[in-house]
Amino acid sequence: MSFWDIIYSGERPVIGMSPMDGVTDAPFRYMVAKYGRPDVIFTEFVSVDGLHYAEGIKKERMLLGFVKARDLLSSSRIAVDPYSQQSNTREHGFTDLRIHETAMPYEIAQVFGNKPEYFVEAAKLIESLGFDGIDINMGCPAKNVSENGCGAGLIRTPKLAQEIILATKAATKLPVSVKTRIGVSSSSEMDEWIHALCEVRPANISLHGRTLKQLYQGLADWDAIGRAVEIVHKNGLHLLGNGDVASLADAREKIKRYGVDGVLIGRAAEGNPLVFQGIEPDYKQRLAWSIEHATVYEHLYKPSESVEGDIRWFLPMRKHLAWYAHGFPGAADLRMALMKTKSAGEVAVVLGSVYD
Repeated sequence: MSFWDIIYSGERPVIGMSPMDGVTDAPFRYMVAKYGRPDVIFTEFVSVDGLHYAEGIKKERMLLGFVKARDLLSSSRIAVDPYSQQSNTREHGFTDLRIHETAMPYEIAQVFGNKPEYFVEAAKLIESLGFDGIDINMGCPAKNVSENGCGAGLIRTPKLAQEIILATKAATKLPVSVKTRIGVSSSSEMDEWIHALCEVRPANISLHGRTLKQLYQGLADWDAIGRAVEIVHKNGLHLLGNGDVASLADAREKIKRYGVDGVLIGRAAEGNPLVFQGIEPDYKQRLAWSIEHATVYEHLYKPSESVEGDIRWFLPMRKHLAWYAHGFPGAADLRMALMKTKSAGEVAVVLGSVYD
């Protein structure tokens, strides 16, 4: 029995965190695991080709994508920020740094590519790292991914997609799932595609309600997701819907209306890991999260031997700071100040003036 069987055997539907390229790195997953506690979380996708060919420092950097949230949560070197005790999450019991293992979300490593033999290598690596499952990305619409026959490009080659799933399943004891889209250019392609996936019986299918051609434009087609559910359920499998889920209440409404077994929440979690609990944080909590997130990010990504003035390692953190500084008076000016910060210490200084 895999963890998918366990979470689907419960009485309530599954609420998970969607994988997002450039967003769901280990520090982000740390924040979501600690405060949001969804049922399942996914890493950013990692290239199986890169894992095969990369060496030295490049390989080490790639493997940072496979640092688990639970490892960061158990690290004694990460201090709780000084403002967390002032936030509104204390009343909900979310201020402790360490979470009991049973409360941790299941954590899945996501990979992409188009060579079955490289998926075999990646599956063995992921299993050795202690992840709970493996997810194959068959839904990324980015041009440099899909036009190389990876991500959503695999919708065009269902036989190869099946071969990849079967090879990965044969290489590991971990459950192998798939995240994909409703088609390349039209949802009319969906039935054939979903049937092809069901033939090789992945442990779970997560379906984004847009086509490859749509990228992230327009609205997610939840009617198409609802039709996919019927196919998946007839095959005795499970499906999570994804796309434009704005809140926990919205997730529950979509679950009820379209019959999905659960949903994955993506962009709504940016700046609010408590979205999975249906809680809207106050501004003090958002500011406290900014410091904590930056501290964890620095702990993981700051080079041990950095060149003075080289702040490239911290730049990806700034978008998270912008998401936290949102939705309260003075947020725009605060975002401008945060966009100039170069370390967790500087973030604390900027936000300290707000608390004072």
